[in-house]
Amino acid sequence: MESRPNVADAALAVAQVAYDTARLPLGLVVRLPGMNRLATEGAYVRARLRSRLESTTLELLSAPELERAVDRVIAGTLPDAIVRSLLAHHVVERLAAEVDLDAAVAAVIASPQMDRLLVQATDRALQGPELQRVIEHVAASPEVRAALTKQSTTMAEELAQGVRTRAETLDDVAERTVRGWLRRPHPAA
Repeated sequence: MESRPNVADAALAVAQVAYDTARLPLGLVVRLPGMNRLATEGAYVRARLRSRLESTTLELLSAPELERAVDRVIAGTLPDAIVRSLLAHHVVERLAAEVDLDAAVAAVIASPQMDRLLVQATDRALQGPELQRVIEHVAASPEVRAALTKQSTTMAEELAQGVRTRAETLDDVAERTVRGWLRRPHPAA
């Protein structure tokens, strides 16, 4: 029993022969009359084919069958194998070597999304119990207590000095007033 020839393979062979045959006299074909019109028609056909290809590709990529197939692939071992391969071939290190990390970090920090995230993180930190614990810990530390004691002592000394200075001034004014009433000169004068 003889097996039937594969028609697709035969069509590919015919196409290859036609292509090879057409390639030979290309220098002559360019000089033929009407080639500009044929080239324009060819460009139009190519644009239509690309448009059809694009719509067909979108249709295929939007199909629920593709979604299910991708889901099965991701659920399988392929993602694990890809990660192992990326690590084994040092892809992450190679990419990091090509990227200007300082510029990338600066761009991330300068982005409006980062501002929003920082505001959210700050609000969350200020409202959380962790901040209260930090404040209690800092307030209970010996360094803070010593600084407060020193500041309180200094403040009390400044207050006493102020009261003392005002009392001396008041005493001088009172003495001058009484001496003035009695018409007696000041002993230092």
